[in-house]
Amino acid sequence: MDAKEFDRLGKIVSSKKWDAYDSVRPDGKTMLDIIVELVSPLSPPERKIASDLLESYLVIKDYSHIIIELLKEIAERSKGRAIAISAVKDYTATKVKSGAALTFDMNSSIHYFDGYKFTFCEDPKSDRFQNFDGFKVLVDDFIGTGNQFLDMSKHLEESGFKKEVDLVATIAIQHEGKLNLEENGFTVFSVHERPKSIQALIALSGRPAQEIYEIYDGIELRVGCPDDYKRGYGQSEATVSLKKTPNNTLPIFWFQGKKKWPAPFPRPRS
Repeated sequence: MDAKEFDRLGKIVSSKKWDAYDSVRPDGKTMLDIIVELVSPLSPPERKIASDLLESYLVIKDYSHIIIELLKEIAERSKGRAIAISAVKDYTATKVKSGAALTFDMNSSIHYFDGYKFTFCEDPKSDRFQNFDGFKVLVDDFIGTGNQFLDMSKHLEESGFKKEVDLVATIAIQHEGKLNLEENGFTVFSVHERPKSIQALIALSGRPAQEIYEIYDGIELRVGCPDDYKRGYGQSEATVSLKKTPNNTLPIFWFQGKKKWPAPFPRPRS
């Protein structure tokens, strides 16, 4: 890796303020250290693509301002009606989805919205949410393909619960996920709508798609991730990290595995 490439990585880290996360690493490495460790062993074409993807990468760790933006949009769309908010749930999983934490944070910010009545519900199945007479909202921090949301909706319907809501609100959503939800009759608002990142690179570069994918896939081969995560879960090609990195994100940025891949935005191991 030459000085120009190193300088580019340094500018990406500083312009995105990723160096603010340096102090939270117990190994003492900086974000730039890890990103250089990721990029430097790659071939020149691979380094170019990895750097391009980092250039478009979105990281949001602090939700405070975004929560206000979400609540403003919800309040405006409610048109004065009382508002009920519940988190999107995965009824097949044992772990609590991150949307539950988002509703807690939102509840902590409603004091800014005088004149609006908010009700927060732990579960869309709850009597309070099911029988609510007002503006009903389901929230999540990130939606990828949208299939998990639709699975929840199907589960509610098959279990005898109402699946209808007035709005699905999220911090970030993949464009394909938004289309998927809208095609199934849901109204969606997201602060950040994200494209498939490799497809976006192809469109900008004008190079053949097969060429770009072959170069990227060559990087992924070194990661050794399961097939389900190749190009991101559901082949979402996401480049986003929130308080947790979604598995829809390209695995070269989060999957560590047994090879101890230098992922700059790792997911918790479980």
